[in-house]
Amino acid sequence: MSRQNRDGFSSNLLCRLLQWLGKLGLVMGFMFRLGLTIVVGLFLVSTACGSQGLKSLPKAQRIFVVVCEGVELRDLEQMDEPITSLLKESAIGLLSGASAELAGGKGVLVTLGSGKRAKANERAKLGEWLRQRNVSVSLLGNSSLKAILGEVRASPNPNRTPQVTFVSATKSQLPAVAHELLVQLTEEACLWILAPNSTRTDWMNRRLTPILVFGKNVPSGLLTSKTTRRIGLVSSVDFAPTLLAQLSIPIPAEVTGKVMQIDTSVNDRLAYLHWLDERSVKPLQDLPALSFTIATFVVIAVALTALASAFSLLASRQGLSKLVFPAATFLVISGMSIPASLFLVTQLPHQSGVVSAFQLLTTISLLGLLALLLAKRLGATLFPTPLKAAGLICAFSAIVALFGVPLYWATPLGHYPTSGWRYFGITNSGVGIVLAGTIFAWQLLWLPKRLVLTWFLSSPLLMGFSLWGANFGGALTLAVGFAAAWELIGNPKPSWGKVTVLSSLALVLTLFALVVAESFIPVDQQAHFGALLQRMRGAGCEALTEMVLRKGTLLWEFFVRTPLNFFALSLFVAFQIAVARLAKWSNLFAQLKPAFDAVFVGSSAGLVLNDSGIEVVGMALVSVSGLFFLSLLETLHSSVRGDRSAVRASP
Repeated sequence: MSRQNRDGFSSNLLCRLLQWLGKLGLVMGFMFRLGLTIVVGLFLVSTACGSQGLKSLPKAQRIFVVVCEGVELRDLEQMDEPITSLLKESAIGLLSGASAELAGGKGVLVTLGSGKRAKANERAKLGEWLRQRNVSVSLLGNSSLKAILGEVRASPNPNRTPQVTFVSATKSQLPAVAHELLVQLTEEACLWILAPNSTRTDWMNRRLTPILVFGKNVPSGLLTSKTTRRIGLVSSVDFAPTLLAQLSIPIPAEVTGKVMQIDTSVNDRLAYLHWLDERSVKPLQDLPALSFTIATFVVIAVALTALASAFSLLASRQGLSKLVFPAATFLVISGMSIPASLFLVTQLPHQSGVVSAFQLLTTISLLGLLALLLAKRLGATLFPTPLKAAGLICAFSAIVALFGVPLYWATPLGHYPTSGWRYFGITNSGVGIVLAGTIFAWQLLWLPKRLVLTWFLSSPLLMGFSLWGANFGGALTLAVGFAAAWELIGNPKPSWGKVTVLSSLALVLTLFALVVAESFIPVDQQAHFGALLQRMRGAGCEALTEMVLRKGTLLWEFFVRTPLNFFALSLFVAFQIAVARLAKWSNLFAQLKPAFDAVFVGSSAGLVLNDSGIEVVGMALVSVSGLFFLSLLETLHSSVRGDRSAVRASP
């Protein structure tokens, strides 16, 4: 190579490098401004609304803690004095028994004394933290108290009055024990009564249990915390940090729970708690009827799709294909709206799961019909009306999943307050809906590229931000999937090498933007990623290692718990392989293949980056299977009509 050519090559390479750096700077600047705008807006809203009516628990020189297993709120209401008065004059709430085991039981007891989700075979550290600060502790009762405290040592001075007294009591003993302790209550003391577990400890039937604190300086109201962000609901991870805060003991960095507060804005507190308890268990009660309805609907849709496809291939039955085709198309499009409809239907009043199932069928039918009517009015695109209708359903689902954060509360695809896995933000199911819905909507509706870019840059930030989605793994999942889609769909000649580079770059930029965003909000408002950053500041890389190991363990436990997960993943891979094969002879599948590839890349990342990543795959599978069946019907039906534009000539 001559020197002139080498100089030209070097200058050309330098120009390209400068162009890449310039684009990178523009993207980073845009993400920073956008993230800053979101942070400031949500911070002002949370500051204006979040502190109204909230009061802190007073400090205490002596604390009594009564632990009563197997008691529910209705049980306390039926008890005699002093429990009746305590319900009126104390700060009361419902306790979600969050542990690292869905069945609860002893794991909840250990979690109470650990300040973070724990298993039954682990040891709580509350006793150790109290001993380190020379706080005297006494135990009166059974072994459940030792599970809460962990390490318990006898006081060297037996005549010393204990600062913290743990007492276990049965349901029948509770009024008498409470009366005895109230007699000893001074101006600077307080009494806790908590029920770690209801009599129904399995995941499908467990109920929220009562927790209350009474003292002469404790205002009456409803307990709440930044962990749940729901008035009247606290988590078992909040008990240890609250107790330590009352004793003026610094909260260890490993604790994930938050200090409880008291909300005084609700008048009829017991009626509100009953509503909260019923609403919390409603999605689990409705789940069997909804699951049966969805399964029946899917079976009928798949059966009609198979019949329409078979009739299209048989020359003698092509007339029947024209009759079955519209019904199969309508059912598939309506079925694609099931995830978004589950968020909406739960908000409707209903008395039973059967009524909820009927509401679901009505909602998805209306959405399917509306999507088909709107699709006919859209401008001319490369795709037929059914696929444009599917694109509208995908866009609607993505919008609901990303911006409908309040809709997640106590829904089949949202939060189960009784199990305490998540209390607010966007679940992993929502991540899959946003991922697949966005990518397919862009491909099918030919949305403006600038609008798509804005969505691609902002949605991962909203997904991971503590005041909105609070799902760090979901933010990284969207970043990877959207980066892949930008190259595969937006570039006429995509390269898998660029997909790898863009996805890696998107991960780094999203991580950087979230770090900046989290630094602008108060510490007590930070959740998930923000809380991880806090623990890393206190415990260093040990906190990160512990989080990665715990996530990996949960990922495996979630995945192997049911054979349905293996079936869903196998089906997801099978659809992807089928799309690649069909793209060789069908123009329609060839046009849609980049979108299928991008969803597959993003979902695969979501499977690894989230502890229940199979939920990401499962929700993406709804859109993938729906579009696969619609594309297959259109390809086969076009040959019946004599339209060869959807079918490629054999190579």
